[in-house]
Amino acid sequence: MNSALGRPGSGGAGQSNRDRGPGARRWWPILAPLAVLAVGVSLLSPGGRHEWALSLFRQPARYTVLSFNRAAALPATAVTGDPITVSFTVGNEEGRAADYQYVISAAGGRSSRILGESARTVAAGATWTVTTAIRPACGIARCRIEVSLPGHPETIDFLVALKAPGAGRHAP
Repeated sequence: MNSALGRPGSGGAGQSNRDRGPGARRWWPILAPLAVLAVGVSLLSPGGRHEWALSLFRQPARYTVLSFNRAAALPATAVTGDPITVSFTVGNEEGRAADYQYVISAAGGRSSRILGESARTVAAGATWTVTTAIRPACGIARCRIEVSLPGHPETIDFLVALKAPGAGRHAP
């Protein structure tokens, strides 16, 4: 019994390679050249070289940034129809100039309406800061103000409680 593995004839330190049986190491001379040949063939095509580059080298992340400026200063309450100021930034980290369009909408209940929109080309690595006044008017007291970038997955929003004009004021 071989003391290294606890089984008789398990190829311990006392056995030579020829004692292990025919074909024990014969696959290396075939497998190694096949692997080298497969890698070589994959490097011959431009697509193969591109896949190797994607696998071996770190690729920069491409993304768009959308955020409110001074989010803590966004209003929690507003009077229906009175203007409120919204300020946000669109940042282009796509690695190339990109066309952006923003849409500001107000949604309440089952209805939604557009309050403002604009478009601009933003250079790679640059930002576009937007400050605009909107007049929210929703069918219910809680109104969701949303900024979206059509063609991009980024959206930001906040809730505002709307009061009727003149609410809270007392007549003399």
